[in-house]
Amino acid sequence: MRHEIKKICRIVDELTTMFLKDDTDEVDFKIITSPEKAIIRIVDYHTNYSDQMIDQLRTTLNNQRQSEIEEYYWQLAGENDDDDEELTLISAMIDTATVEKREGNLYIELVRMNR
Repeated sequence: MRHEIKKICRIVDELTTMFLKDDTDEVDFKIITSPEKAIIRIVDYHTNYSDQMIDQLRTTLNNQRQSEIEEYYWQLAGENDDDDEELTLISAMIDTATVEKREGNLYIELVRMNR
């Protein structure tokens, strides 16, 4: 369970960094855990992201989860400034992602099933 918590924290850390680098003024994170899964809900209020960027975010985050990559995730992620690589690695660690823009706000829900 401890490793699961660290993985969830790293996902949230990477996304927080992305939003702050992209001049997000107000963002909320909510983490819900249960024995079956973890859900990360994010709201980027008055998002600065274009519809094209949101579509790219949706596509990237909805790649198939790759359990074999998880164990090497931290070494692969490193400390670089390439958001696309970070998002691709996050997508390898989650099962589903919902990305929607409503009334000027960006809503993201990530689900990671416990295996």
